[in-house]
Amino acid sequence: MALDAWMAGAAPSAYTASTLQSVGKTLADAEAQIRSAATAAPAEQADLTAAVNDLSVAVARAETGLRAGDRPEVQSAQQNVRMALRSLVVAYAKYFAPKP
Repeated sequence: MALDAWMAGAAPSAYTASTLQSVGKTLADAEAQIRSAATAAPAEQADLTAAVNDLSVAVARAETGLRAGDRPEVQSAQQNVRMALRSLVVAYAKYFAPKP
């Protein structure tokens, strides 16, 4: 949402960059927690970890583009964020799905 607002000119760069930085830290913490969790579903855990990492990379790319004032880079990264979010939803659902 912060990226959407920045792209529309409705959010200042400093606020948006700070938001992205905070999201990046949260994702790094989440990835570490997922990696360290004991699980009976290692494949699903690996998929979830990869999805969180992909989202983290996309957010970092958006932050870098934003700080450089590179609007096309931010727009491209925003698309990567959306794709990564979709992948995360699928991986999350598989990881937490009831196991037989």
